[in-house]
Amino acid sequence: MVTGREGDPASTSALGGTLRRQALDLADLAADLAAVVGGTSGTSGTSPATTLADELDRVGALLQAWTTDGVEAAHRVRTLDERLRAADLVVDGTRVVEAPGPSRVEALRRLHEREHLQELLNRVTSARAKDAASLARELARSRDTLARLSVLARGR
Repeated sequence: MVTGREGDPASTSALGGTLRRQALDLADLAADLAAVVGGTSGTSGTSPATTLADELDRVGALLQAWTTDGVEAAHRVRTLDERLRAADLVVDGTRVVEAPGPSRVEALRRLHEREHLQELLNRVTSARAKDAASLARELARSRDTLARLSVLARGR
């Protein structure tokens, strides 16, 4: 099962890069093996090793894209910081709330700014949630592909 846990961006990107490098190595080895054996072992003309390499490359690319999108989303949230401070507001999880303590900002202005900043934050949060759901679907699909290839490799 794919969980909703996130790794830090550097580790997630590094994992994606490692998967992609391993995919290239595996594809090269599969091509060398096919040249020695004189063909492929699948009916579609693609060997299981080549299919595995393609899948590893695809997952690696997905993880790297997820990381890039996450860094961009964090940047978009940080761009709100100046406006948040000016209105005596803070982000608490996925909500824009009034900062603790008294405020020098007029209540009506703070309310309008809170509503506007909440809308902007909602867009970022919504996009990130959609990206997470898409990644989870793709990883589940990959898990199924890898399980099928594992069964095939064991000759069952």
